[in-house]
Amino acid sequence: MRFEPAEPEYVQHGATVQKQGQLLAFLDTTGSPSPTVQTYNGDLVISGAIPGETTKRCFVYIPTWQIKPDEYASLKGGTELLSDTEAYWNNIMACGTQIEIPEPLLLNVIRASQVYCLMAARNEEHGKRIAAWIASDRYGPLESEAHSVIRGMDLMGHEDFARRSLDFFINKYNPAGYLTTGYTVMGTGWHLWTLAEHYQLTEDSQWLKEVAPGVARVCQWIVQQRDKTQKINAYGQRVPEYGLMPPGVAADWNRFGYRSYNQGNFYAGLYRAASGLADIGHRDANSLLRHAAQFRRDIQRAYRWTQQHSPVVPLSNGIWVPSYPSFVYGFGEDAFPGEDGGRSWCYDVEIGSHHLAVLGVLDESDPNIDWIADRMEDFWFFHDGLYDYPAQKTSKDWFNLGGFSKVQPYYTRIQELYALIDDVKPFIRSFFNAIPSLLNTENLSFWEHFHNGGAWNKTHETGGFLTQTRIMLVMERGDQLWLAPFVTNHWMRDGMAVAVRNAPTKFGKVSYRITSAISKGYIEAVIEPPTRSFPETLVLRLRHPEGKQIKAVMVNGKPHKDFNPLEEYIQLKPTTGKIIVRAQY
Repeated sequence: MRFEPAEPEYVQHGATVQKQGQLLAFLDTTGSPSPTVQTYNGDLVISGAIPGETTKRCFVYIPTWQIKPDEYASLKGGTELLSDTEAYWNNIMACGTQIEIPEPLLLNVIRASQVYCLMAARNEEHGKRIAAWIASDRYGPLESEAHSVIRGMDLMGHEDFARRSLDFFINKYNPAGYLTTGYTVMGTGWHLWTLAEHYQLTEDSQWLKEVAPGVARVCQWIVQQRDKTQKINAYGQRVPEYGLMPPGVAADWNRFGYRSYNQGNFYAGLYRAASGLADIGHRDANSLLRHAAQFRRDIQRAYRWTQQHSPVVPLSNGIWVPSYPSFVYGFGEDAFPGEDGGRSWCYDVEIGSHHLAVLGVLDESDPNIDWIADRMEDFWFFHDGLYDYPAQKTSKDWFNLGGFSKVQPYYTRIQELYALIDDVKPFIRSFFNAIPSLLNTENLSFWEHFHNGGAWNKTHETGGFLTQTRIMLVMERGDQLWLAPFVTNHWMRDGMAVAVRNAPTKFGKVSYRITSAISKGYIEAVIEPPTRSFPETLVLRLRHPEGKQIKAVMVNGKPHKDFNPLEEYIQLKPTTGKIIVRAQY
């Protein structure tokens, strides 16, 4: 394919850019002091003198409709267009969670990420349903990865976007009772647990009642599929895959198998959706919850059987630990080496069995979680990456280049694993290290792959980033609500502030503002607790930038004894009014 350059042409007060008789852009220099417009190596260059301590502006108009070059003068009103655009986006963003952090670049990435998820999406029936595309330029709304976008936006307060995006997929349930756009069937489970989490965040029981017949039908489909694998062998014993979902694929690799990742997503979808149906008194809820409990036990048994038949693996400290096989009958790591273009190893890392912990199949206290995290940090995160990050380079700069997987790190969710076990420093390192690996610094979107590869504005990755951002700032842990659980102590230097407003949680919306006054010996937080329901405990983490431990705490002006100086948190009983907390050092 041959590309012809566009043609610039100088006009009064500026220049046009055109091609094949169509106007592509108009550069309006009316507001600049007698500038010179020239072309240089294919670029339009504006030059001229500007008096000191003054500013001048010019506008570039890029029409999205067909227009002739000689009609350029119809493109005007740049000042109003700019203010109208700002007002439009400020109004949209106002409905979401408001965040304040001391790092302006990261704050802009957070804001841009929400905007890009909105811009990449398409819609049906004039916006009644939203198709959450997983990139701006390709793939469309895949039944699996689109739910990363939906979840990230939902957790950041864009509940209307999330609901209409879920409605899009609800409208796609097929007669058999499952969901697919032709990529995976596993996305059915991912969809159900995203839907159930949306209900938790919003407690929109009316909406759930409206969609409940379809949701229950999809849950019943999972139950029916599990019946197919409930077999007994010649010795009268259950086969290892007993009670699992039939073999399937998870992403690009067409290897069918009993994959832990798939099973975990189906379980999480069944259990969480059934829990939501129980809240609204659906007749199938109790039966579905019993099936979900048995499903969990079957996955645990299959995983442990495979692990027991797999070789142990070494850590960097010389200790050997059990491996974490991703497939039933796939004994050990990378059980199918060389497949999927030589990257089959990444399926043990990015969609490996560690997801069983994040999806609720493995308990938080299960030693597998630490074994898996250690093995990933010590070995797999140093593997030669796809398109970038050769192992030798990563090993030399292990702190800055480690901590994230080397194909599509936002699939891995290692940060959520660390959050599950409250491992603060590894969470922070992994959160920050992954960002520059995919960030497009030109426009603050995320690429699909390293080295500016793959899809442009890959919102599946963006949704994962937004989810991690929310977990850094606000996190539910059972009946507890944690505030600032993984905020870096570098943001608590004197005079700095971290604030969150209207963050949705399963207890309702929460707001807080933390201000550092360490020059005076304290850090103060003002909390507006959720009022829809009270968490059992509010847990506030305050981390001194020099690592100093909390010596005393005042809550609403009174001494408070319930704090842990080693873990840097304060436990509070929620109330209906503001809570003012001062930690003294």
